[in-house]
This record gives sequence, structure tokens and C-alpha cells, in this order.
Amino acid sequence: MLRTAQKDAALFIADRDLFVPTIYAQGPWDPGAQFGGAPAALIATLVEKVPSLVPMQIARVTTDLLRPVPLSPLTADVRVVREGKKIQVVTVSLLADGLEVTRATALRVRRTVVDADGLPDGRFPNPLPTQPRDVDDEPFPAPEPHGARLATEWLFEEAGGHYRQPSWIRLRIDVIAGEPALPVAKLAFVADTASGAGTGRHVQLPFSWTNADVAVNVVREPVGEWLCLDGEGWVGHTGTGQVQATVLDTEGVVATISMVRFINL
Repeated sequence: MLRTAQKDAALFIADRDLFVPTIYAQGPWDPGAQFGGAPAALIATLVEKVPSLVPMQIARVTTDLLRPVPLSPLTADVRVVREGKKIQVVTVSLLADGLEVTRATALRVRRTVVDADGLPDGRFPNPLPTQPRDVDDEPFPAPEPHGARLATEWLFEEAGGHYRQPSWIRLRIDVIAGEPALPVAKLAFVADTASGAGTGRHVQLPFSWTNADVAVNVVREPVGEWLCLDGEGWVGHTGTGQVQATVLDTEGVVATISMVRFINL
């Protein structure tokens, strides 16, 4: 049986101007580095706190993963580079010991209500599956699961599984301790799991890859805790690749995701 996240757990603890990562931010590749979804979720949280002239919502956030993000305290440089009543552009840099490790740009647009039938919003019934994850299908088997795995819960549809879509994922802890996780922050966390899309675990390749970024284009804020990831990925002969994925909740399409892959030889 997998260990589960402790009560009141979070990815980060705010300490004055520092964001101190907990073990739940830990990724699967390096025990001293964070899962990419952790800083992405922190960035989305910080963007949502930025004051605006009118009510705004995140329409796109692109996070460049400049280097591995260590499991050490981070500082954030948040700036509004374009202010307006229709759009707002916010940049966020996360630094570890003064070194920039992640940089993001967020586009926020005016929040309004569109009251019309037949909108092309991808709305359709999308029931949550009831089959729990098979513990034998753990993608990164280890005596102790990495922290981000403990922070999430997975469900699958039919033949689904890790690296086989669709996959339902829930971030079951807060992003910042003491603050309920915001819907778009949960979305940003889940988005990074698309890095393995399009390649089944049965495929044996002589290399691995890393996503250098994650771009999330938001249709609307998610409803509920569970998000469904369904996507494809490709790798080219010149050493780069791409991921394209769709995120859904039980009411329909929430966002699309794109990523750039680079090959590790």
C-alpha cells in the first residue's frame, strides 16, 4: 500500500519572502529536484494574487524550465509588464540562491459572462471512472515513492495507465500551506504530467527526454478536484519533440497543453 500525503500537507511553505518546498514537491528523476508541476503551480498561484484593474482570469501561462528546480527555498520576482482593462501580462521568475531556475509569462484576460447557447466550448458529459490505480503499474518503482506521487491520486479509464491516456489525476494537497489550492494552480500542476504522453511503457527507446517548458491555454477554470489528461507526443530525428494534450473535467474541456521535448542521450 502506498503511503499517502499527511493531513494539511502542501507543496510549499511560505516563510516571509521565501517559498520553502516540502518533500511533496520532489520529482521522480532526482531526489534533490522538484517535479515540474510544483513550481508551475506556485507560479499560477502567484499570478492569481496580482491585483488588476478589473476582474481577470488566466488565459495562458507558459513556464520555461531553465534548469532543474532544487528542493531548496525559492524567491519570486513577480512583475506586471502590461496593465489594462482587457488584458494583463504578468511575468514570474523563481530563483534559488539568486539563480533563476524558472521563468513564466501569464496572459490574463477580462472576466465576463457569455450567455449564449451553442458555444464551441467542448462541453460534453465526461464521467469520472471508478477503477483505482493498480499499484503494480507504478511508473517509477522505488522502496519509497517520490514526493509528488504522494501528493497525487490517479484513476484510469479502461486500458489507461501511466503513459497511456486518458488518465485522471487529482492534486490532493495545497500548493502553499494554509491556502486552499486554486483551480488554475491545480491545472498547472497536472499539466506537467503530460511530458510522457504518446509513448507506452512497453516501448523501449535508447534515450529519455525532458520537457523544457509547459504552456497551458485555459478555456475555463476547472470544476471539482479531478482532471483528465488525454494527449499525444512525438520525437523527431533531430533531437527535439513535442507534446499536445487536452485537459478535461467532468463538464468538458478545460485547457490545452503544449510542450517542447529535448532528447537526453
